Amino acid sequence: MTLKHVLTPAAILVASLALVACGSDSKESEEHENASPAVALKEAGETREALTAALGTYKTGDKKAAEDQVAEAYVQHFEEVEGALEAKDAELKEKLEEAISGDLRNAMKSGKPATEVEDQVNAVVADLQKAESALR
Repeated sequence: MTLKHVLTPAAILVASLALVACGSDSKESEEHENASPAVALKEAGETREALTAALGTYKTGDKKAAEDQVAEAYVQHFEEVEGALEAKDAELKEKLEEAISGDLRNAMKSGKPATEVEDQVNAVVADLQKAESALR
């Protein structure tokens, strides 16, 4: 058996697994987009609570853990908000998306003063409250 015969089935297996993985990501993404307004409303509150907890962690000096908490808040909670909020207020959805996944995480990564991070969290929380109002 040549190397070509061994690699071809392996390459096919890897490609197949990659396609399956892509399919599940699409399905998961689609589920997030199709969350009901009631679920989105609940998850907006969960996002707010998670970001507030991350701020508390940041203030203790554990910047990496706080950054991880923000990432987790985004993936576990805010992604459930995006689809329903997009339908109600696309601009607010975009603003929150950038503020949470970009600005806030970058501020923590770069070690900004806790007061500055707190101001950012407070601004996001205020926007999440606007999102909750829009989803009602």
